[in-house]
Amino acid sequence: MRVSAIDIGTNSVRQLICDVEDGSLIRLRKDVKITRLGEGLIKTGRLNPGAVQRTVETIEEFISMAEKEGVDEIYAFATSAMREAKNKELFLDNFSKFNIALDILDGDTESLFGYIGAVKGIKLDKALVIDIGGGSTELAYKGFEFIKESFGIGAVKLTEEFVKSDPPSLEEYNDMRLYIIDTVVNSIGKYNEIERLVGIGGTITSLAAVSQQLEIYSEEKVHGYVLEREEIKRILDRFMSVSLEERKKMAGLQPERADIIIAGTAILLTLLEIFNKKEITVSEWDNLEGAVLYKFGGVKI
Repeated sequence: MRVSAIDIGTNSVRQLICDVEDGSLIRLRKDVKITRLGEGLIKTGRLNPGAVQRTVETIEEFISMAEKEGVDEIYAFATSAMREAKNKELFLDNFSKFNIALDILDGDTESLFGYIGAVKGIKLDKALVIDIGGGSTELAYKGFEFIKESFGIGAVKLTEEFVKSDPPSLEEYNDMRLYIIDTVVNSIGKYNEIERLVGIGGTITSLAAVSQQLEIYSEEKVHGYVLEREEIKRILDRFMSVSLEERKKMAGLQPERADIIIAGTAILLTLLEIFNKKEITVSEWDNLEGAVLYKFGGVKI
């Protein structure tokens, strides 16, 4: 069975086209385009018409691509921005022309999909999976029970709320860090006996690419890459020492992600410090693979 899964996120739209057979997944292609659906959402609570148009146009491109690949099913889901927008009907009215269903995932389901994708991709029995998105961050871990949580901290959201300078000031960074700690601190005690951390999402894959100075992005070099906490600090210092225009030119970093990468890195680094972990493994398999395996591959937790 050939499936397309489309993730409509706060910062980007992504598509996975793959074959699913007997609970196994064969990836054919994975594409991403930054459309910033959540632009301005933190201030207004509403979706911007321009951002909606950009996002819908990208979805149309992806659906056309999927049809050319001969997919049997298209599964589309949206996350944080659509959960929170007061005027989500603006997007839904535009999306209706595609005649496909749209799931607006709650935080628990987003965490579940991310966990399945990450542990299957890295081939682990269990790990704490951290998914840093544009509008939210999810934690998921299977110990004696399966714990999954979603927090309203994301790279776009924190950038719009805290970053006023270019580059951000140390005070702005510290305000972000304290806000992250305040948001997650009451949940930390739930995650006991954690041995491995796995990270998914554009922030951590970008950090892996920057760490390796990849002029051309390589899934093979990013997937399974181990990022050490000290290396993340070193990269953050580089980000904080230069302007946005200079960050856009850094090897391994998408220019469209350069304005939000500091906030995303702040989330990751703060979580590593809170959990007292020295490293995290990067996974290219994420909630797209997890959604397909859960919906079409019969994989459960």
